[in-house]
Amino acid sequence: MEMKEIIKKVNYYAAESKKRELTQEEQLDRQKYRQMYLEKFRSQVRGHLDNIKIVDGNKLN
Repeated sequence: MEMKEIIKKVNYYAAESKKRELTQEEQLDRQKYRQMYLEKFRSQVRGHLDNIKIVDGNKLN
């Protein structure tokens, strides 16, 4: 599932929870999408960090 779709679901459940109390099934679904969001986010950050190269300006000579 793409990040856009996950964010859409997370936002949907956040809005619904402000209007009314979520059912047990909806709460479980919301938790599932939150977890998916965190996993994808962490994976993206790790990917960016893995591609960073540290250059020491003093060793360029």
